Amino acid sequence: MKISSSKIDLSNGWESIADSFIENRNTDIGVSTVEEWSKSFKLDASILDIGCGFGVPHSQLLANTGFKVYGIDASQTLINEFQRRFPQVLAKCETVEESSFFNKKFDGIIAIGLMFILSEQTQLKVLTKVAEALNTNGRFLFTSPYQICEWVDILTGLKSQSLGKAAYVEALSRQGLSLVAEYSDEGENNYFDFIKL
Repeated sequence: MKISSSKIDLSNGWESIADSFIENRNTDIGVSTVEEWSKSFKLDASILDIGCGFGVPHSQLLANTGFKVYGIDASQTLINEFQRRFPQVLAKCETVEESSFFNKKFDGIIAIGLMFILSEQTQLKVLTKVAEALNTNGRFLFTSPYQICEWVDILTGLKSQSLGKAAYVEALSRQGLSLVAEYSDEGENNYFDFIKL
């Protein structure tokens, strides 16, 4: 029996909770961390937000600062809301693992709340894609626990997993990226900040 592609959720559970997420999203957590990270860029920098959701608060902060922002998310509802709020920002509904990343290279890429919802194999694929899509001296900021762990996401009810700091450092160093900083935000989320040399 063939399964209709319209029945397959490529958003890792986010499409089914999108409306609730839009309504209840805490728009303060992580803003100061992303703002601090963004100070390393010139104002004409291009920044890709993968797993951008509906753009609040991170894409919003970056666009309001003056950066050229792009967004990718696998939830059609979240992308529709993103485009409604930020019509000047180019955004697409597609999975990060299959995305062309707009066939561009970027000065910065962020992935807040994305990496750990992906399988180990998909995370490694995405890390390679990110490295290829960064300009020299480009920065990649993403969230994931520093330790190796698995848990059930409280919003989607699906499995999340961190590969751990050592695995992320190893995978990205093979792609020419070095870890330059780690941050923790008000919600105790861990951020890794890598630079492409």
